[in-house]
Amino acid sequence: MQTDTCENDMLSALQGANSILLCTHAAPDGDAVGSLLAMGRTLERMGKKIAMCCADPMPGLYGFLWGVGRVTDAAAVGGRSFDLGLALDCASIERMGKCAEAFFGCPVTMQLDHHGDNEGYAGMNLIDGDASAAGCLVWRMMKKLGVRPDRETAECLYCAVSTDTGNFRFPNTTPEAFSMMAELMDAGLELSKVARTVHQIREIPAARLLGRALDSLRFFAGGRGACMRLTMADYAAAEALPEHNTGIVNYALDLPGVEMAFLAEEREEECKASLRAVSPRNVQQIAKRFGGGGHALAAGMRYKGTLEEMETALEKEMTAALLREDA
Repeated sequence: MQTDTCENDMLSALQGANSILLCTHAAPDGDAVGSLLAMGRTLERMGKKIAMCCADPMPGLYGFLWGVGRVTDAAAVGGRSFDLGLALDCASIERMGKCAEAFFGCPVTMQLDHHGDNEGYAGMNLIDGDASAAGCLVWRMMKKLGVRPDRETAECLYCAVSTDTGNFRFPNTTPEAFSMMAELMDAGLELSKVARTVHQIREIPAARLLGRALDSLRFFAGGRGACMRLTMADYAAAEALPEHNTGIVNYALDLPGVEMAFLAEEREEECKASLRAVSPRNVQQIAKRFGGGGHALAAGMRYKGTLEEMETALEKEMTAALLREDA
């Protein structure tokens, strides 16, 4: 647990603010989307004027959630005045992208995050690296504010916690996550319906993209490491967007004997990679060597170089880590 701000100070700031700008990280995942929307709905139910901002569009997968269509880009909030800026699930200023200028233009800044490598860039920071998801911190804050989740908020919070825990399969799943789920069910969450939408239905471009990634599957470190790749040509052939790669990297990790895996992706200006591991392996430190970050078992990074160069560098680092951790 890491925090450098008294929760009472944060509560007072939220209660006293009339207008609040909410931001999350670029290339938003389920926790980012769910946390942003759940907190936005909570504050609006309290009578606050809100704006929700993200550097990248909301993934179509989450289009059924309350407020998705209200999330704007940096240009839409630029020049507007807010009493308070609140960042959710955003481990660094860089990950906020173009929304950072509007966020730091607020006289009071605050963040709720569960990334252990978060350096506390806001004026008020609530960071808990042991929390299953940023959505859990939103849920805690809601309880402190005296706001119970309604059905719409419950759907957002379920999206947040279930995606970051692998639908409650990953080691970061805590008792708190299940306590939260019980309250969400009481609030009217239609679990089977929403779970199918979030975790089972795959858009056709996503299915095509998965097939191309699986065709590239290869192993290293005696089968203890696995990797896949996606080029821009793969995205074009699949008629897919970056949001359609959700969960693909886990297909490499979830094979017998694999302890570390990565998905390497080619983009126009740079390459990126999603890194995964099974406990007790750790990919966070590997990502940090390349300027990335995340969690011990799930991290990400960007790379200025060719796809082949990044793959070679990552394979070398993961192989060395596997051997070093055996010593």
